[in-house]
Amino acid sequence: MTSIGIDTNVLLRMVLNDDAEQRAKALAFGEGLSDDAPGFVSLIVLVEFSWSLISRYRLPKEQMQAAIQRLLKVKTLLFEDFDAIVIALERSNLPQVDFADALITEHNRNLGCSHTVTFDQRAAKSIASMELLA
Repeated sequence: MTSIGIDTNVLLRMVLNDDAEQRAKALAFGEGLSDDAPGFVSLIVLVEFSWSLISRYRLPKEQMQAAIQRLLKVKTLLFEDFDAIVIALERSNLPQVDFADALITEHNRNLGCSHTVTFDQRAAKSIASMELLA
């Protein structure tokens, strides 16, 4: 099996309807994916995707989370560190927890890190495995 990497802008076009021509191409690409040639979504792309939906497209956090949850159900998409994504989505249900911060800390934990340091006071207060570097 050989997977095909998907960039953030293609993933966004699959979900949003802000550019009809690019959306049609992205959806056609998605329909061409298979078990033998799935699309691959890296954590970098997923963090950028979530940031874009909230910052650029001004979607509420709940809509961003729902978009990621829908993508996770697509059988022809593979996700880097799927389990970390699921846990980060669960943690980000709390109002003060940012999905990207939760994903970073969970992925780091999966890679053997004892904790993640940050200058983000809110993240350090809301995520147990994130510590303020002071």
